Amino acid sequence: MKINIDLKELNIFSYLQPDALEEVTEALQKKELKPGETLFCQGDKGDELVIVEQGALSIFSPDQKGGGEAIRIFHPGEVLGEMALIDEQPRSLSARAEEATTILTLKKEDFQNLITTHPEMAQAIMSGLNNRVRYTTDFLSEVRKWVGRIAEGDYNIGGYDEDFSDKTLASLAADFARMATKVKAREEELRQEVSQLKIIIDQTKRQQQVSEFVQSVQTDSDFHKQLEAAKKLRKKRLGK
Repeated sequence: MKINIDLKELNIFSYLQPDALEEVTEALQKKELKPGETLFCQGDKGDELVIVEQGALSIFSPDQKGGGEAIRIFHPGEVLGEMALIDEQPRSLSARAEEATTILTLKKEDFQNLITTHPEMAQAIMSGLNNRVRYTTDFLSEVRKWVGRIAEGDYNIGGYDEDFSDKTLASLAADFARMATKVKAREEELRQEVSQLKIIIDQTKRQQQVSEFVQSVQTDSDFHKQLEAAKKLRKKRLGK
């Protein structure tokens, strides 16, 4: 089978000699995905490694409708699902094609057959997992920093998308910048609503105060009239 990527460039296969790379190529299976097509779902059994040959494949945490924002996007020459070659735990996330995508898959059983004759592949797997742990650490560090800034009311997160060579971190930075803009706009909207509410409350208070004043004046006037009537009645009784 002809493939459009150089397996030697992938960390997981970088230790292999040409004959071993040929065996890997023969074990790979090619699959075409349509835009939006799901490759696997969260909770599915993981039993194969996936290499993006063309297009873009994203991983995401599904929402109630089955969709969800991409957490990371894998581009040609990138690998996902290495852990499936070590265990068969359920997929922790779902994966879908972001555009017309071609992938290459390597089944766990084929991998096990390959490392029997080429044990150096196991070393490559460990190296790949090491890189993934390092990536996750960097990823979480950036997320924590951005969340902290937003929590402190600092919404100026623009420009980060130009600071990262990693496309996923750049995309995440852009998403955070957009989120910060929305939060800032909503905060300003709430501030205006509170201001308008205060005006309404102040107007209501003033109206109530005026009403109470008028009522007080009317009460005083009635009392004055009653007092004058009482004086006249008293004078009349005294014959004055």
